Amino acid sequence: MSESSPVRPRIAFLPRNEKGRDFVVGDLHGCRRDLEVLLVAAGFDPRRGDRLFATGDLVDRGPDAMGCLNLLRQPWFYSVLGNHEQMLLDAMGGDDAAIALSVANGGEWALGRILKRDPALQAAAQVLARLPHVLVVGPGTPERFNLVHAALLQAPAGKQLYRDADLDARLANADDKVVERLIWNRTLADEAAEAALRHPVPSWTEGLSITYCGHNPVPYPIIFNSHCHIDTGAGYEGNVDVNRQDSGAPMRLTLAEHHGGDPIFYTR
Repeated sequence: MSESSPVRPRIAFLPRNEKGRDFVVGDLHGCRRDLEVLLVAAGFDPRRGDRLFATGDLVDRGPDAMGCLNLLRQPWFYSVLGNHEQMLLDAMGGDDAAIALSVANGGEWALGRILKRDPALQAAAQVLARLPHVLVVGPGTPERFNLVHAALLQAPAGKQLYRDADLDARLANADDKVVERLIWNRTLADEAAEAALRHPVPSWTEGLSITYCGHNPVPYPIIFNSHCHIDTGAGYEGNVDVNRQDSGAPMRLTLAEHHGGDPIFYTR
């Protein structure tokens, strides 16, 4: 992310689903085909009112970044901004350092398109630039859930988390580093990955609804401090590392059907 000027967090709100089911997919990283297989397995049907939400990082690493970006054209698809989208937007600004950072993190697929000012990528970038950093679904209802790319971390030192009330106030009192934490921080995910190996029961933070997040691969989906970590490494090869140790769990894509505090998971 650019450090030149602070960006205020974008918080978006959607009503609860009155017709169909809501699904959340972890970081796609260009793996659209895997997503399509999981959606078939889950019986996803937007004609019945089903909706799909994403934790960001639609692009880079995998084989079909543009195919994943094209999901943003669908009226049933919603996403928060991930750090890889932010790197792509920065690279499209033309700064050499930003381009190098994007390419070093799997963004080489976009380099030719950036240089040629590809219309499809330019159109996608306009949508990406408006994506929220946090998405609240069903505010004021028991079905409420939140989405963020990394974590709702208020203070890294004390690992203090934002609560629903803070989101409803649009993080009005947040400091100028809040966006960086929302899309880049790995503190909570590192702890969640270690906890996932112990297969613990879900842990909850008072005042915070279940919050789906990605950014940092975990060996197994886990609810940790009200954060449902569902990035299981799509777009990468090999197994998920936890604390620099091979967890034995293969990198893969995870889809969650929202079901209150007890999501139903599909993996591929």
